[in-house]
Amino acid sequence: MQRATFEGHFYETYYFANMVRNVLHDQFAYLQLLEDFFNAGEYSDYAQPFPKYSAFHKFIEHLITWLINEETFEIQLDIRQDTLDRFKNVPQALDELRPTNLPIENAFSYYCIDYTSFVEWLQARNKDFLGANDDDVSDYYDELFLEGPFEILIDKVVQETFFILFQNRGLLLLFNEMMASHIANGDFGGENDPLFTKSGVLRRVHIPRWVKRAVFFRDRGLCVICQRDLSGIVNISNSEHFDHIVSLAKGGLNDVSNMQLLCQNCNLGKRDKEARTSNLYEAWYPMGD
Repeated sequence: MQRATFEGHFYETYYFANMVRNVLHDQFAYLQLLEDFFNAGEYSDYAQPFPKYSAFHKFIEHLITWLINEETFEIQLDIRQDTLDRFKNVPQALDELRPTNLPIENAFSYYCIDYTSFVEWLQARNKDFLGANDDDVSDYYDELFLEGPFEILIDKVVQETFFILFQNRGLLLLFNEMMASHIANGDFGGENDPLFTKSGVLRRVHIPRWVKRAVFFRDRGLCVICQRDLSGIVNISNSEHFDHIVSLAKGGLNDVSNMQLLCQNCNLGKRDKEARTSNLYEAWYPMGD
């Protein structure tokens, strides 16, 4: 079987990851952004059982798209135009400063994504960079959002950001508690609802093998609460349990971001009580002697 890999370049990925962290730790400061996220689709969009493109992927995508859109207000086109005009006879300086390259163009170039540059876009409209205005920048970004290159960029950056943050169970707990609060406040459930029970919580479903493998290897085959070995290599008497970090009874999702590895004792002790995980992670190498 072919090994599953992806090529990571991590261009500003840690900036995006930190933004996700900031939003989840200070949700009140980003209420409008979060409302936009939940209003972008029906709650049922996030209630589908174990999609490969998880609810956490969708959240990351929403934040990254918002950040890229916000950068159009920070480009300071007039300063870039002044730089181009002052150094127009100094090619070496222009090669280093690249005032005509907008931030998103640098990202496209870094990931080797084919795209139409802002200068080329202007030329197609019989304009040049020195004659451009802020509306041109906004229109350029709007068109990029509708074209293939932007989708390719978002796919790469979301994948890289998810790869980093999926390791952080504490952050996944915050995300899933936020999602649970919205699910709990919704009007769901009924006799014929395929996703929700009569009481309005998500139905328990079979956990796919790919979810179990992802969670098992992320958690290094150890119970995240007591660190008991569940690999079956050192001790075969312990059985693995795949637990919802935020339980279904509390509005939790059937989502890979809401799963963790527990031993039988820790899982039975947790049951439907308060959402719980740990900040314990296996050290890959010792820092001491």
